[in-house]
Amino acid sequence: MDSWQSHDRLSELPDSLILEILSLLDTRYAVRTTFLSKRWRDLWTIVPRLKFEYEHPDFICGVVAKWRGVKLVRFYLSLDYWSPTRDIDPWLLFAVEKQVEELHVGWLSRIFDITYFPPQCLYSCSSLTELDLSYCWFKIEGTVHWNRLKSLCIFVNHLGDDAMNKLLLGAPRLEEMSLFIYEIDEDLCIRSISLKNLKIDCKDRKAILRIWAPNLLTLEIGENVIGGGDCLFYVPSLTEAFFTYVYDHHPSSPLPLESFYQILRSICHVKEVTFSQLHIESLLDMKKKDKDLQFPNVEFLIQEYWDASEYHLLDLLGLLEMFPELKIFIFHQHKDLYIFNPIVEMTLPRPSLLHLNTIEITWSAEDPSIIQSIEFLLQNAPFLHKMVFHLVYDTDNHELFLMVEEKVRSLPRSSPTVELIIIEHVVDESKS
Repeated sequence: MDSWQSHDRLSELPDSLILEILSLLDTRYAVRTTFLSKRWRDLWTIVPRLKFEYEHPDFICGVVAKWRGVKLVRFYLSLDYWSPTRDIDPWLLFAVEKQVEELHVGWLSRIFDITYFPPQCLYSCSSLTELDLSYCWFKIEGTVHWNRLKSLCIFVNHLGDDAMNKLLLGAPRLEEMSLFIYEIDEDLCIRSISLKNLKIDCKDRKAILRIWAPNLLTLEIGENVIGGGDCLFYVPSLTEAFFTYVYDHHPSSPLPLESFYQILRSICHVKEVTFSQLHIESLLDMKKKDKDLQFPNVEFLIQEYWDASEYHLLDLLGLLEMFPELKIFIFHQHKDLYIFNPIVEMTLPRPSLLHLNTIEITWSAEDPSIIQSIEFLLQNAPFLHKMVFHLVYDTDNHELFLMVEEKVRSLPRSSPTVELIIIEHVVDESKS
Protein backbone atom coordinates (compact mmCIF):
# COMPACT_ATOMS: atom_id res chain seq x y z
CA MET A 1 0.00 0.00 0.00
CA ASP A 2 1.31 3.45 -0.88
CA SER A 3 2.45 5.59 2.06
CA TRP A 4 0.02 8.32 0.95
CA GLN A 5 -2.87 5.90 0.81
CA SER A 6 -2.12 4.40 4.23
CA HIS A 7 -2.68 7.78 5.82
CA ASP A 8 -5.58 8.87 3.62
CA ARG A 9 -9.04 8.16 4.93
CA LEU A 10 -10.67 9.10 1.63
CA SER A 11 -9.18 5.99 0.06
CA GLU A 12 -10.98 3.88 2.63
CA LEU A 13 -14.33 4.98 1.25
CA PRO A 14 -16.19 2.74 -1.22
CA ASP A 15 -15.78 3.50 -4.92
CA SER A 16 -19.39 4.64 -5.25
CA LEU A 17 -18.88 7.40 -2.67
CA ILE A 18 -15.54 8.49 -4.10
CA LEU A 19 -17.15 8.77 -7.53
CA GLU A 20 -19.83 11.02 -6.09
CA ILE A 21 -17.12 13.25 -4.63
CA LEU A 22 -15.25 13.37 -7.94
CA SER A 23 -18.52 14.23 -9.70
CA LEU A 24 -18.66 17.50 -7.77
CA LEU A 25 -15.33 18.64 -9.24
CA ASP A 26 -14.48 20.10 -12.63
CA THR A 27 -13.23 17.20 -14.70
CA ARG A 28 -9.74 18.72 -14.85
CA TYR A 29 -9.37 18.29 -11.09
CA ALA A 30 -10.91 14.83 -11.13
CA VAL A 31 -8.28 13.74 -13.67
CA ARG A 32 -5.49 15.04 -11.43
CA THR A 33 -6.41 12.48 -8.76
CA THR A 34 -4.67 9.92 -11.01
CA PHE A 35 -1.40 10.83 -9.28
CA LEU A 36 -2.64 10.21 -5.75
CA SER A 37 -2.25 6.42 -5.70
CA LYS A 38 -2.91 3.25 -7.66
CA ARG A 39 -6.38 3.09 -6.12
CA TRP A 40 -7.28 6.45 -7.70
CA ARG A 41 -5.51 5.96 -11.02
CA ASP A 42 -8.55 5.04 -13.12
CA LEU A 43 -11.48 6.13 -10.99
CA TRP A 44 -11.97 9.38 -12.92
CA THR A 45 -12.62 7.38 -16.11
CA ILE A 46 -15.96 6.16 -14.75
CA VAL A 47 -17.16 9.37 -13.06
CA PRO A 48 -20.83 9.76 -14.11
CA ARG A 49 -20.64 13.57 -14.39
CA LEU A 50 -18.19 15.40 -16.63
CA LYS A 51 -17.72 19.16 -16.45
CA PHE A 52 -15.51 21.09 -18.90
CA GLU A 53 -15.29 24.81 -18.31
CA TYR A 54 -13.23 26.71 -20.90
CA GLU A 55 -10.94 23.71 -21.46
CA HIS A 56 -8.69 23.16 -24.47
CA PRO A 57 -10.34 20.90 -27.09
CA ASP A 58 -7.41 18.44 -26.89
CA PHE A 59 -8.05 17.89 -23.19
CA ILE A 60 -11.77 17.26 -23.77
CA CYS A 61 -11.00 14.83 -26.60
CA GLY A 62 -8.56 12.97 -24.37
CA VAL A 63 -11.07 12.57 -21.56
CA VAL A 64 -13.82 11.44 -23.92
CA ALA A 65 -11.49 8.84 -25.47
CA LYS A 66 -10.53 7.34 -22.09
CA TRP A 67 -13.93 7.49 -20.36
CA ARG A 68 -15.30 3.97 -19.85
CA GLY A 69 -18.30 4.45 -17.62
CA VAL A 70 -21.61 2.77 -18.31
CA LYS A 71 -23.96 5.71 -17.79
CA LEU A 72 -23.32 9.45 -18.22
CA VAL A 73 -25.57 11.40 -15.89
CA ARG A 74 -24.34 14.91 -16.70
CA PHE A 75 -22.22 16.44 -19.47
CA TYR A 76 -21.41 20.14 -18.95
CA LEU A 77 -19.58 21.94 -21.72
CA SER A 78 -18.77 25.67 -21.50
CA LEU A 79 -16.61 26.85 -24.38
CA ASP A 80 -14.31 29.75 -25.14
CA TYR A 81 -14.93 31.98 -28.13
CA TRP A 82 -12.14 30.29 -30.08
CA SER A 83 -13.33 26.74 -29.51
CA PRO A 84 -13.86 25.28 -33.01
CA THR A 85 -17.46 24.16 -33.57
CA ARG A 86 -16.26 21.14 -35.58
CA ASP A 87 -15.09 19.54 -32.34
CA ILE A 88 -18.49 19.78 -30.65
CA ASP A 89 -20.30 17.14 -32.74
CA PRO A 90 -18.07 14.21 -31.59
CA TRP A 91 -18.52 15.29 -27.97
CA LEU A 92 -22.29 15.40 -28.29
CA LEU A 93 -22.30 12.07 -30.12
CA PHE A 94 -20.35 10.63 -27.19
CA ALA A 95 -22.87 12.06 -24.70
CA VAL A 96 -25.83 10.69 -26.65
CA GLU A 97 -24.25 7.25 -26.95
CA LYS A 98 -23.71 7.18 -23.18
CA GLN A 99 -27.41 8.03 -22.61
CA VAL A 100 -26.73 11.39 -21.02
CA GLU A 101 -29.49 12.75 -18.78
CA GLU A 102 -28.36 16.35 -18.18
CA LEU A 103 -26.67 18.18 -21.05
CA HIS A 104 -25.33 21.75 -21.02
CA VAL A 105 -23.64 23.35 -24.04
CA GLY A 106 -22.75 27.03 -24.03
CA TRP A 107 -20.13 29.67 -24.74
CA LEU A 108 -18.22 31.96 -22.41
CA SER A 109 -20.13 35.09 -23.41
CA ARG A 110 -22.93 36.19 -25.69
CA ILE A 111 -21.69 35.49 -29.19
CA PHE A 112 -24.11 36.01 -32.02
CA ASP A 113 -21.87 35.32 -35.01
CA ILE A 114 -21.50 31.59 -34.24
CA THR A 115 -23.50 29.29 -36.48
CA TYR A 116 -23.66 25.89 -34.91
CA PHE A 117 -26.27 23.24 -35.68
CA PRO A 118 -26.40 20.38 -33.15
CA PRO A 119 -26.22 16.90 -34.71
CA GLN A 120 -29.56 15.27 -35.53
CA CYS A 121 -28.92 12.45 -33.06
CA LEU A 122 -29.46 14.94 -30.23
CA TYR A 123 -33.16 15.19 -31.12
CA SER A 124 -33.61 11.44 -30.68
CA CYS A 125 -31.81 11.26 -27.32
CA SER A 126 -34.67 9.90 -25.22
CA SER A 127 -32.56 9.73 -22.04
CA LEU A 128 -32.45 13.53 -21.65
CA THR A 129 -34.12 15.04 -18.58
CA GLU A 130 -32.41 18.48 -18.68
CA LEU A 131 -31.09 20.32 -21.73
CA ASP A 132 -29.38 23.72 -21.90
CA LEU A 133 -28.26 24.92 -25.34
CA SER A 134 -26.80 28.37 -25.95
CA TYR A 135 -26.02 30.10 -29.25
CA CYS A 136 -27.19 27.25 -31.43
CA TRP A 137 -29.28 27.13 -34.57
CA PHE A 138 -31.99 24.51 -34.96
CA LYS A 139 -32.54 22.47 -38.10
CA ILE A 140 -34.70 19.51 -37.19
CA GLU A 141 -34.96 17.06 -40.06
CA GLY A 142 -37.09 14.40 -38.38
CA THR A 143 -39.12 14.16 -35.20
CA VAL A 144 -37.97 14.92 -31.67
CA HIS A 145 -37.96 12.16 -29.04
CA TRP A 146 -37.41 13.84 -25.69
CA ASN A 147 -39.93 11.73 -23.78
CA ARG A 148 -38.22 12.22 -20.39
CA LEU A 149 -37.22 15.87 -20.77
CA LYS A 150 -38.38 18.03 -17.83
CA SER A 151 -36.25 21.18 -18.23
CA LEU A 152 -35.24 23.02 -21.42
CA CYS A 153 -33.14 26.19 -21.71
CA ILE A 154 -32.50 27.65 -25.17
CA PHE A 155 -30.51 30.75 -26.11
CA VAL A 156 -30.62 31.05 -29.88
CA ASN A 157 -29.97 33.59 -32.62
CA HIS A 158 -33.02 32.61 -34.60
CA LEU A 159 -35.77 30.04 -34.34
CA GLY A 160 -37.66 29.14 -37.49
CA ASP A 161 -38.90 26.30 -39.67
CA ASP A 162 -41.52 25.30 -37.08
CA ALA A 163 -38.67 24.31 -34.72
CA MET A 164 -40.49 25.32 -31.53
CA ASN A 165 -43.55 23.26 -32.43
CA LYS A 166 -41.37 20.21 -33.13
CA LEU A 167 -39.45 20.61 -29.87
CA LEU A 168 -42.59 20.88 -27.76
CA LEU A 169 -44.38 18.02 -29.50
CA GLY A 170 -41.35 15.84 -28.82
CA ALA A 171 -41.21 16.79 -25.13
CA PRO A 172 -44.59 15.74 -23.67
CA ARG A 173 -43.31 15.92 -20.06
CA LEU A 174 -41.61 19.31 -20.26
CA GLU A 175 -42.25 21.35 -17.12
CA GLU A 176 -39.70 24.19 -17.22
CA MET A 177 -38.51 26.22 -20.19
CA SER A 178 -36.26 29.28 -20.48
CA LEU A 179 -36.25 30.80 -23.94
CA PHE A 180 -34.19 33.70 -25.26
CA ILE A 181 -34.34 34.35 -28.98
CA TYR A 182 -32.22 37.09 -30.48
CA GLU A 183 -34.62 37.69 -33.35
CA ILE A 184 -38.24 36.68 -33.86
CA ASP A 185 -39.43 37.70 -37.31
CA GLU A 186 -42.20 35.12 -37.73
CA ASP A 187 -45.12 34.10 -35.53
CA LEU A 188 -44.07 32.00 -32.56
CA CYS A 189 -46.45 29.64 -30.77
CA ILE A 190 -45.55 28.02 -27.45
CA ARG A 191 -48.12 25.27 -26.99
CA SER A 192 -47.75 22.78 -24.16
CA ILE A 193 -50.06 21.00 -21.74
CA SER A 194 -47.25 19.94 -19.40
CA LEU A 195 -45.41 23.27 -19.10
CA LYS A 196 -45.49 24.80 -15.58
CA ASN A 197 -42.71 27.40 -15.56
CA LEU A 198 -41.74 29.63 -18.49
CA LYS A 199 -39.15 32.41 -18.90
CA ILE A 200 -39.12 34.22 -22.22
CA ASP A 201 -37.28 37.19 -23.68
CA CYS A 202 -35.94 38.31 -27.03
CA LYS A 203 -33.78 41.02 -28.50
CA ASP A 204 -35.97 41.93 -31.43
CA ARG A 205 -39.54 40.77 -31.91
CA LYS A 206 -41.77 41.85 -34.76
CA ALA A 207 -44.16 38.90 -35.00
CA ILE A 208 -47.08 37.56 -32.99
CA LEU A 209 -46.30 35.60 -29.84
CA ARG A 210 -48.83 33.00 -28.73
CA ILE A 211 -48.61 31.10 -25.45
CA TRP A 212 -51.12 28.30 -24.97
CA ALA A 213 -50.24 26.60 -21.70
CA PRO A 214 -53.32 25.73 -19.61
CA ASN A 215 -51.23 24.35 -16.70
CA LEU A 216 -48.59 27.09 -16.58
CA LEU A 217 -47.99 28.35 -13.02
CA THR A 218 -45.18 30.93 -13.36
CA LEU A 219 -44.33 33.24 -16.24
CA GLU A 220 -41.34 35.59 -16.51
CA ILE A 221 -41.53 38.13 -19.32
CA GLY A 222 -38.60 40.23 -20.57
CA GLU A 223 -38.90 43.81 -21.76
CA ASN A 224 -38.58 43.08 -25.48
CA VAL A 225 -41.41 40.57 -25.44
CA ILE A 226 -43.72 43.49 -24.77
CA GLY A 227 -42.06 45.77 -27.27
CA GLY A 228 -42.81 43.65 -30.35
CA GLY A 229 -46.02 42.53 -32.07
CA ASP A 230 -49.23 41.24 -30.53
CA CYS A 231 -49.19 38.80 -27.61
CA LEU A 232 -51.95 36.24 -27.24
CA PHE A 233 -51.82 34.29 -23.97
CA TYR A 234 -54.01 31.48 -22.66
CA VAL A 235 -52.67 30.74 -19.18
CA PRO A 236 -55.72 30.14 -16.91
CA SER A 237 -53.73 28.38 -14.14
CA LEU A 238 -51.07 31.09 -13.84
CA THR A 239 -50.33 32.12 -10.24
CA GLU A 240 -47.08 34.14 -10.51
CA ALA A 241 -45.95 36.68 -13.10
CA PHE A 242 -42.58 38.45 -13.27
CA PHE A 243 -41.86 41.43 -15.51
CA THR A 244 -38.11 41.98 -15.83
CA TYR A 245 -35.62 44.09 -17.72
CA VAL A 246 -31.83 44.35 -17.85
CA TYR A 247 -30.95 47.03 -15.33
CA ASP A 248 -27.86 48.30 -17.11
CA HIS A 249 -29.79 48.78 -20.33
CA HIS A 250 -32.72 51.12 -19.94
CA PRO A 251 -34.64 51.30 -23.24
CA SER A 252 -34.48 54.61 -25.06
CA SER A 253 -38.27 54.61 -25.48
CA PRO A 254 -41.07 53.50 -23.14
CA LEU A 255 -42.96 50.26 -23.54
CA PRO A 256 -45.84 50.22 -26.05
CA LEU A 257 -48.76 50.70 -23.68
CA GLU A 258 -51.29 48.82 -25.78
CA SER A 259 -49.09 45.73 -25.97
CA PHE A 260 -48.36 45.86 -22.23
CA TYR A 261 -52.03 46.39 -21.45
CA GLN A 262 -52.94 43.42 -23.62
CA ILE A 263 -50.58 41.15 -21.68
CA LEU A 264 -51.74 42.41 -18.29
CA ARG A 265 -55.37 41.76 -19.19
CA SER A 266 -54.53 38.13 -19.97
CA ILE A 267 -52.69 37.49 -16.67
CA CYS A 268 -54.61 39.71 -14.23
CA HIS A 269 -55.95 36.65 -12.37
CA VAL A 270 -52.52 35.86 -10.84
CA LYS A 271 -51.89 35.88 -7.07
CA GLU A 272 -48.30 37.15 -7.16
CA VAL A 273 -46.72 39.73 -9.47
CA THR A 274 -43.32 41.44 -9.71
CA PHE A 275 -42.77 44.65 -11.66
CA SER A 276 -39.50 46.35 -12.56
CA GLN A 277 -39.14 50.11 -12.78
CA LEU A 278 -39.75 50.08 -16.53
CA HIS A 279 -43.09 48.36 -16.06
CA ILE A 280 -44.09 50.45 -13.03
CA GLU A 281 -43.66 53.63 -15.07
CA SER A 282 -45.78 52.11 -17.83
CA LEU A 283 -48.49 51.37 -15.25
CA LEU A 284 -48.36 55.02 -14.20
CA ASP A 285 -48.74 56.08 -17.82
CA MET A 286 -51.77 53.80 -18.14
CA LYS A 287 -53.27 55.35 -15.07
CA LYS A 288 -52.81 58.84 -16.53
CA LYS A 289 -54.63 57.69 -19.67
CA ASP A 290 -57.50 56.25 -17.57
CA LYS A 291 -56.95 52.69 -18.73
CA ASP A 292 -58.98 50.57 -16.32
CA LEU A 293 -56.96 47.68 -14.93
CA GLN A 294 -57.55 45.54 -11.85
CA PHE A 295 -55.74 42.56 -10.34
CA PRO A 296 -58.54 41.12 -8.19
CA ASN A 297 -56.57 38.10 -6.91
CA VAL A 298 -53.09 39.50 -6.29
CA GLU A 299 -52.02 38.95 -2.68
CA PHE A 300 -48.25 39.37 -3.05
CA LEU A 301 -46.82 42.38 -4.92
CA ILE A 302 -43.13 43.13 -5.44
CA GLN A 303 -42.01 46.33 -7.11
CA GLU A 304 -38.35 46.98 -7.91
CA TYR A 305 -37.17 50.49 -8.65
CA TRP A 306 -33.69 50.96 -10.04
CA ASP A 307 -32.91 54.45 -11.33
CA ALA A 308 -33.83 57.97 -10.36
CA SER A 309 -36.85 59.41 -12.14
CA GLU A 310 -39.43 62.14 -11.97
CA TYR A 311 -41.65 60.08 -9.68
CA HIS A 312 -41.96 60.26 -5.92
CA LEU A 313 -42.82 57.36 -3.69
CA LEU A 314 -46.32 58.79 -3.33
CA ASP A 315 -46.86 58.49 -7.08
CA LEU A 316 -45.91 54.84 -6.99
CA LEU A 317 -48.08 54.04 -3.98
CA GLY A 318 -51.05 55.39 -5.90
CA LEU A 319 -50.93 52.20 -7.98
CA LEU A 320 -52.11 50.14 -5.00
CA GLU A 321 -55.73 50.76 -5.95
CA MET A 322 -55.19 48.17 -8.70
CA PHE A 323 -54.69 45.46 -6.06
CA PRO A 324 -57.75 45.35 -3.77
CA GLU A 325 -56.87 41.96 -2.21
CA LEU A 326 -53.22 42.74 -1.53
CA LYS A 327 -51.73 41.14 1.60
CA ILE A 328 -47.96 41.54 1.22
CA PHE A 329 -46.33 44.56 -0.42
CA ILE A 330 -42.56 44.76 -1.01
CA PHE A 331 -41.02 47.79 -2.71
CA HIS A 332 -37.26 48.29 -3.08
CA GLN A 333 -35.29 51.19 -4.50
CA HIS A 334 -32.02 49.58 -5.54
CA LYS A 335 -29.81 52.60 -6.02
CA ASP A 336 -28.53 54.43 -2.97
CA LEU A 337 -29.47 58.11 -2.97
CA TYR A 338 -31.00 60.57 -5.36
CA ILE A 339 -31.90 64.23 -5.41
CA PHE A 340 -35.67 64.52 -5.69
CA ASN A 341 -37.66 67.47 -6.97
CA PRO A 342 -39.85 69.20 -4.41
CA ILE A 343 -43.16 67.44 -3.90
CA VAL A 344 -46.15 69.01 -5.59
CA GLU A 345 -49.78 69.01 -4.51
CA MET A 346 -51.47 65.85 -5.65
CA THR A 347 -54.70 64.01 -4.96
CA LEU A 348 -54.11 60.40 -4.05
CA PRO A 349 -56.76 57.73 -4.27
CA ARG A 350 -57.71 56.38 -0.88
CA PRO A 351 -57.91 52.63 -1.37
CA SER A 352 -59.17 50.63 1.57
CA LEU A 353 -56.29 48.20 2.00
CA LEU A 354 -58.34 45.85 4.13
CA HIS A 355 -56.23 42.78 3.45
CA LEU A 356 -52.77 44.32 3.65
CA ASN A 357 -50.85 42.86 6.58
CA THR A 358 -47.14 43.19 5.65
CA ILE A 359 -45.21 46.04 4.04
CA GLU A 360 -41.48 46.28 3.37
CA ILE A 361 -40.05 49.32 1.58
CA THR A 362 -36.51 50.49 0.85
CA TRP A 363 -36.37 54.17 -0.05
CA SER A 364 -34.30 57.31 0.32
CA ALA A 365 -34.80 59.62 3.30
CA GLU A 366 -33.96 62.41 0.85
CA ASP A 367 -37.33 62.05 -0.86
CA PRO A 368 -39.57 64.85 0.46
CA SER A 369 -42.60 62.59 0.05
CA ILE A 370 -41.27 59.97 2.47
CA ILE A 371 -43.34 61.03 5.50
CA GLN A 372 -46.51 61.47 3.46
CA SER A 373 -45.94 58.04 1.93
CA ILE A 374 -45.70 56.29 5.29
CA GLU A 375 -48.70 58.23 6.54
CA PHE A 376 -50.66 57.16 3.46
CA LEU A 377 -49.97 53.50 4.16
CA LEU A 378 -50.63 53.70 7.90
CA GLN A 379 -53.98 55.41 7.40
CA ASN A 380 -55.28 53.04 4.73
CA ALA A 381 -54.32 49.61 6.08
CA PRO A 382 -56.51 48.98 9.15
CA PHE A 383 -55.30 45.39 9.67
CA LEU A 384 -51.62 45.95 9.06
CA HIS A 385 -49.39 43.73 11.24
CA LYS A 386 -45.90 44.82 10.24
CA MET A 387 -44.33 47.70 8.33
CA VAL A 388 -40.58 47.60 7.74
CA PHE A 389 -39.06 50.78 6.31
CA HIS A 390 -35.41 50.74 5.20
CA LEU A 391 -34.42 54.41 5.07
CA VAL A 392 -31.31 55.18 3.08
CA TYR A 393 -29.26 58.32 3.67
CA ASP A 394 -25.68 59.50 3.24
CA THR A 395 -23.15 60.02 6.01
CA ASP A 396 -23.87 63.78 6.22
CA ASN A 397 -27.62 63.38 6.76
CA HIS A 398 -27.99 61.50 10.01
CA GLU A 399 -29.98 64.39 11.48
CA LEU A 400 -32.40 64.09 8.57
CA PHE A 401 -32.86 60.40 9.34
CA LEU A 402 -33.56 61.14 13.02
CA MET A 403 -36.10 63.79 12.06
CA VAL A 404 -37.87 61.43 9.66
CA GLU A 405 -37.86 58.60 12.21
CA GLU A 406 -39.29 60.79 14.96
CA LYS A 407 -42.02 62.15 12.70
CA VAL A 408 -42.97 58.71 11.37
CA ARG A 409 -43.30 57.17 14.82
CA SER A 410 -45.71 59.91 15.82
CA LEU A 411 -48.05 59.37 12.86
CA PRO A 412 -51.58 58.09 13.57
CA ARG A 413 -52.29 54.51 12.56
CA SER A 414 -55.52 52.87 11.53
CA SER A 415 -54.23 49.52 12.80
CA PRO A 416 -53.75 49.50 16.59
CA THR A 417 -51.49 46.42 16.48
CA VAL A 418 -49.09 47.37 13.68
CA GLU A 419 -45.39 46.85 14.39
CA LEU A 420 -43.43 49.72 12.83
CA ILE A 421 -39.75 48.92 12.17
CA ILE A 422 -37.42 51.60 10.80
CA ILE A 423 -33.96 50.48 9.71
CA GLU A 424 -31.23 52.92 8.72
CA HIS A 425 -28.85 52.33 5.82
CA VAL A 426 -25.90 54.70 5.67
CA VAL A 427 -24.21 55.31 2.33
CA ASP A 428 -20.87 57.07 1.98
CA GLU A 429 -21.39 59.02 -1.24
CA SER A 430 -17.80 60.18 -1.24
CA LYS A 431 -16.79 56.63 -2.23
CA SER A 432 -19.29 56.35 -5.07
